[in-house]
Amino acid sequence: MSKKPSLDSMSKNTSRTSKTEPKVESPSISQPDFVYDPGRKKRRKHPRLRVIFLCIIGLFLVGGVAFAAHSYLSLHKVIQRNTGIAAAGLKGDIELAKLKGEGEGRVNILLLGVGDSNHSGAQLSDTMLVLSVDPHTNDVAMLGIPRDLWVTIPGYGYNKINAAHAYGEQAKRDGGPELAKKVVSTTLGIPIHYFVRLDFTAFQKAINTVGGVDINVAESLYDSEYPCEQNEGRVCGFKLAAGPQHMNGTVALRYVRCRKGNCGDDFGRAKRQQQVLEALRSEALSAKTLLDPTKISGLIDAVGDNVRTDLQLGDITRLIDITKKVDTSKIVNAVLDNTVDGNNLVRTANIGGASVVIPAAGTGDFSAIQRFVRGIFVDGYIKQEAAAVAVQNGTAKIGLGLTAANLLKGYGYNVVSITPADSTTYSTTKIIDYTGGKKPYTIKYLENRFGIVAERVSTPAASQPQSPQISGTALSTSPDVVVIVGTDYKPQSNL
Repeated sequence: MSKKPSLDSMSKNTSRTSKTEPKVESPSISQPDFVYDPGRKKRRKHPRLRVIFLCIIGLFLVGGVAFAAHSYLSLHKVIQRNTGIAAAGLKGDIELAKLKGEGEGRVNILLLGVGDSNHSGAQLSDTMLVLSVDPHTNDVAMLGIPRDLWVTIPGYGYNKINAAHAYGEQAKRDGGPELAKKVVSTTLGIPIHYFVRLDFTAFQKAINTVGGVDINVAESLYDSEYPCEQNEGRVCGFKLAAGPQHMNGTVALRYVRCRKGNCGDDFGRAKRQQQVLEALRSEALSAKTLLDPTKISGLIDAVGDNVRTDLQLGDITRLIDITKKVDTSKIVNAVLDNTVDGNNLVRTANIGGASVVIPAAGTGDFSAIQRFVRGIFVDGYIKQEAAAVAVQNGTAKIGLGLTAANLLKGYGYNVVSITPADSTTYSTTKIIDYTGGKKPYTIKYLENRFGIVAERVSTPAASQPQSPQISGTALSTSPDVVVIVGTDYKPQSNL
């Protein structure tokens, strides 16, 4: 890489620092730097995955050779090879023998929103959301990630998370999504199977094509520093009145990009992005859109020219089948934010003169964030089986059983008791299965997690004694599974 300028010189990746932001010491790892190459042709993408699915749905509903050929060409511009991991959940019911680890039941898709080539900092993924679909239960959850989250980017050290895509693109053409997937996966502690990337043009085109979206604006917004669309070196400002608003693509883009003034920084912006994506999904799948060949063609054009994904055609077809069954009223929308009413998992800080977002627990400590993510991206197989799991501490180390139990709870296990084992001399962890084969996914996940084979016992487990660690956790009935934690258990390797 050529000469590295300072972090401040990274276009659009440094914002003004509030006087109230606490100072944070810079990590020992040197800050990476980054030179944009405006001469390279940029292809950017993003909003909702369902917009892509709509193209295929519309093809079958509207029909016609011309539409078929048009869709085929557009989709082949959109799809690129998936060089990462594929989601086992897209293949239907997961075979137990093929389970590789925790979370294999969900499909996690990283949605990336980037600028157009005429916007400075176009390679930065200023919109980052993880869409997680459970093919088994048809549950959907969406998590917004602050663009200024301070993370480690492999090969580049610490920087804002939105720079991961930019670094990847600079290293090789279309390499941005893969690096972004890797960084988000490490940060959140979950596998990221696929990406969908969209630029400003696609976002505006999609909204204009469906005739605009209806949004209820919670409070009047005003951002005196909002940049001009055609020349971001100038300031044009933005204001929007509270109440019901019918937005075209231009207004919707301003609404989701606004983050200064009283727009609520990146946290408020992430919530508005999810709100608009939901509205776009609703309009895109409405009868007035699906039965209008002109709108279908317009959406296909928006996708083909401005979207990229590593979802393959078979994956998309399977996701169409799944999303038909989703209860949209139960979709979980969450944002990593700094409010008490929210999850209070992050806070703003100042590092090297730049305003950044760090975990509330401290720079580089994402353990609480990962627990939160596991709590909303619960594996459907574990949830449905709801096996009663008793955790016992088989060591002399106080609290080890509690640590293991809390981790299992974070993954959605039904932990019903935390007690001492009959001995403190267990050198290896044990899983005792009393289910008689009735909870196979729970057992297989636990075996994968602890790297051991469960002992199958046909007789019911005895009720567990009262725990000195947590009062009121004694079992009145026998558990389905008992996990005895041994001295070989290393909590940090299981985050």
